[in-house]
Amino acid sequence: MPHSTATLSEPQESDAIVVSFPREGVALLQIQSKPLGILRFAVKRALQARLYELEADSTVRCLVITGVERAFSVGSDIRDFSQEIGWLLENEYVEAGLNQALENSRLPIIAALNGFCLGGGAVLALACDIRIAAASAHIGFPEVNVGAFASGSGTQRLPRLVGRGRALDLLLTGRTISAQDALHYHLVEYVAPDEELRSFALDYAERIARFPAPVIAACKRCVMVGLRGGFEAGLAAEREGRIQTGRGPDAREGRQAFLEKRPPVFNKEPDS
Repeated sequence: MPHSTATLSEPQESDAIVVSFPREGVALLQIQSKPLGILRFAVKRALQARLYELEADSTVRCLVITGVERAFSVGSDIRDFSQEIGWLLENEYVEAGLNQALENSRLPIIAALNGFCLGGGAVLALACDIRIAAASAHIGFPEVNVGAFASGSGTQRLPRLVGRGRALDLLLTGRTISAQDALHYHLVEYVAPDEELRSFALDYAERIARFPAPVIAACKRCVMVGLRGGFEAGLAAEREGRIQTGRGPDAREGRQAFLEKRPPVFNKEPDS
């Protein structure tokens, strides 16, 4: 069945989040809020709403998130900021909830970082599973410059990727780094030429989307459980996942195809 963004619900600021389906099994979500992919409250909520809708679509097996023009996202709108305790708590709840939803999603999520990726936009990228940066991209956590810091899970996610020293270097100085430095820091997994970023990310997503959705989801779940709960918790998740996937039709098809020396034909529907 062909997809149409018109079939999706329309939360507030939905025009800032545009979804398309450029490859089989792959959804492309573009942050189009102006200026520079700014993440107002309503944009964050719309982004999370789109994510849930895509998760519910069994034909979607991988998601690419990117920005438009000169930025992936420069983070929150400083004009939204308030010193009221209620606002501070709500902002933390909305931002952390969005990033947790990205991490918890059954979908592998690829952040294609075009242009500036700063502040809350950079934290959002950290919550994605794979980060691919355009060669001209710049990434940073400049919140200290306005008397804030990378909350919404930024102080927890960044050191898990780059280590304590480099995380504190970036957080405490507010400096931005180039795509090549980000690759060296292990903050991104790949760097692509600017003009090839989107096709590179979509090709990568399409490769993942070829494999059985339950197996892909199990891989992601086991990694996340181990990172959160430790080695033993990760092993327990592996045992459970191995039983669930090993008894399924995709495992049988994979074994049979290997023995018959042919490409496997997997059922790519997620588990119900």
